[in-house]
Amino acid sequence: MKLPKYRFISNEIKDNISSNLWQVGYQIPSETELANQFSASRMTARKAVDELVNLGVLERVPSVGTFVKEPVSQSSLLEIRNIADEISSRGHVHKMTVLSKLTLIPKDNSDFSRSLNSSTVFKIVMVHWENELPIQLEERYVSAAQIPLFLQQDFSKVTASEYLSSITPVTEAEITVEAVMPTKILIHHLQLDDNTPCLKVTRITHSYGKPVCYAVLYHPADRFKLTSHLDLAQ
Repeated sequence: MKLPKYRFISNEIKDNISSNLWQVGYQIPSETELANQFSASRMTARKAVDELVNLGVLERVPSVGTFVKEPVSQSSLLEIRNIADEISSRGHVHKMTVLSKLTLIPKDNSDFSRSLNSSTVFKIVMVHWENELPIQLEERYVSAAQIPLFLQQDFSKVTASEYLSSITPVTEAEITVEAVMPTKILIHHLQLDDNTPCLKVTRITHSYGKPVCYAVLYHPADRFKLTSHLDLAQ
């Protein structure tokens, strides 16, 4: 089936971007120039550009032009993936900064204490970077009884998620998502403006009925999105 002309143009633009011929911030040819290049009407060229703007691939700057947009990081809400793998799959560089490692003896009725039901809890706090931008602040609590060697790991080289999945399979997970305004700690470590909200993802994982991990993940709302896909035909 022959592609519509506007779709052919949009595919060519996407090919130029994916091959790094046109990188983030590159000003693409004007609609008139695209129309001439592909022997199409300006309306057809505009439709191709509109499609990519709506997909978040391109960004129009009024009275200036249209530019290749920085891709928004995304994760699946229905799938637990290692953030390092997600970032690598986008062709970007991942790194981690460990902020703290703690051993806690819960004495209050905190959410993580109730969820893990453990007398001793290990906690790590770290920041994940995508290229040169901080994309996630991770607070992770694990049951010391279930994961006794947790704090001995080098979390500048292996993610907590990767380590946990290597020793105990996730068989059940509870996930909640909410929008929150950033604390001073989040503003500092995620390099946020005061009025930029965060997506707060709370995830409790179990392995064969035993609670293993309570994670709270904060993402800058303007650099991150959650997606999901349900195949209802199966």
